[in-house]
Amino acid sequence: MMDGKLIERNYPAQHYRTLFDQRSGFFVRKEDEGFPEPIWAADGPELIDLSITSYCQRECSFCYRGANSNFYKHLSMNEVRSVIEQAAKCGTLQIALGGGNPNQHPEFVEILRLIREYGIVPSYTTNGDGLTDEVLQTTAEYCGAMAVSVYPPFDEKFYGQLILQITSYGIKVNLHALLRNDYIDLWTQWLLEPPAFLENVNAIIFLNYKPIGKDGDSLLLRDKEKIERFFSAANNCHAVNIGFDSCSISGIVKWMDVPVILIESCEAARFSVFINEDMKMYPCSFMVDKGYCGDLRKESLRDIWQKNEHFVRFRENALPARCESCDISGVCNGGCRLFEEINFC
Repeated sequence: MMDGKLIERNYPAQHYRTLFDQRSGFFVRKEDEGFPEPIWAADGPELIDLSITSYCQRECSFCYRGANSNFYKHLSMNEVRSVIEQAAKCGTLQIALGGGNPNQHPEFVEILRLIREYGIVPSYTTNGDGLTDEVLQTTAEYCGAMAVSVYPPFDEKFYGQLILQITSYGIKVNLHALLRNDYIDLWTQWLLEPPAFLENVNAIIFLNYKPIGKDGDSLLLRDKEKIERFFSAANNCHAVNIGFDSCSISGIVKWMDVPVILIESCEAARFSVFINEDMKMYPCSFMVDKGYCGDLRKESLRDIWQKNEHFVRFRENALPARCESCDISGVCNGGCRLFEEINFC
């Protein structure tokens, strides 16, 4: 059933069904009675992270994509259309646009329209640059939500004004905040004493830092006291909505009181996928440097998803030996298998 707002799908071969509210983003994956939770969506990914450009004028040293304003690529509209058409046939529910700074792709507005035209909900993450009236009007019309990356040197006035500008269009806005050793004290303070501008934010989504890019592992969280203090503050914060990426799951299950039903371990190659501006398709965006991919210029999205050796191996990879005796390994499934050093256990 699809009426532009509520999508219900049944997958009898895998004995589960999904319900997705396009308006609120509420999503449920429910297995049939007597059957286990599905390991993956065999028809295709529910979520696609699509990098449409590597352009970004900020050129941050910690950017794991190496985005810049000199040597960048835009995904062509023919390639974008190809991805969207294939995604729709695979039953994809959401496409999250990234980069680079995606809204500075020259065809960004048309891309949002096209995604929605195929019955898929678009969203994107921006650094705040290039948010024209046309971009924000189109965002309000077609997107489920958008996110703003936030990082020091922190200008509270800038972010406050930016959030007011975005929300004035009726857009739901989240903040994406990196969990790294030089930011963790600030985020903890935010959770204990939220700044006034957070009243206009839908949620803060914390993203575990991965040691990729020029800064490498120098920014990894290693201070256990600071880590525990942060998760304690998050667990007891009621003034602002909080979310985490699945890469933070080991900290969530260790220090937070979150119902298991609300926790999702890594979905790479199981329910989500990453596609870059070279039309290479990876289980996860952090696998780009490892070469584990399929080529959408040579193969179909569905064939890569179902048959590519790297995708199959990633899905079938056994629980790490370090987790075999852990009583919560069934919840976190070993945390991040790419970067064991980012796990908090």
